Amino acid sequence: MNYLRASTTENQAATLMVAWLPALLGITVICLESTSAMSGANTGRWLDDLIHSLGGQLTGAPLDVTNLLLRKVGHFLGYGTLGLLFRRGWMISLRRTWVGPRSRLPFSAAALAVVCTFFVACVDEVHQSFLVGRTSSFYDVILDTVGAILFIKVGVALMERRRRAVLAGALGRD
Repeated sequence: MNYLRASTTENQAATLMVAWLPALLGITVICLESTSAMSGANTGRWLDDLIHSLGGQLTGAPLDVTNLLLRKVGHFLGYGTLGLLFRRGWMISLRRTWVGPRSRLPFSAAALAVVCTFFVACVDEVHQSFLVGRTSSFYDVILDTVGAILFIKVGVALMERRRRAVLAGALGRD
């Protein structure tokens, strides 16, 4: 009997590890990007080198605007992805112990994912305020959080669409 209990506990621990490992990897990527090496000045130089290596020419204000836009798109995509990873972790974790109506589970997981993404974005911006060559902006936190919200919304819609298609296929409908 104890063997079965230990096995179940080990399986639950493994399930939680698998649930949260992608989110932890996402946070790790953000931490690696949140360094002085990834300052706007450095990414601007890399962008300039890339454009020149492709035979292009972009200098001054157009280069600066392109660099800024790429950095903001990076924020949006990175934190949008992190939001999806947090939602996945919360869905798997909450599903195991959920006592409320099952219909509230997806919303609760999404809300917790947005809160977690907001928290990571805030901590990241505070951290950047202490780094040479980096700046801190609450606008980035807002951009990051909006990215998470939109990615989660689109991700949930795509999963629901897929689920309905699979269900319709199983019932013989097209």
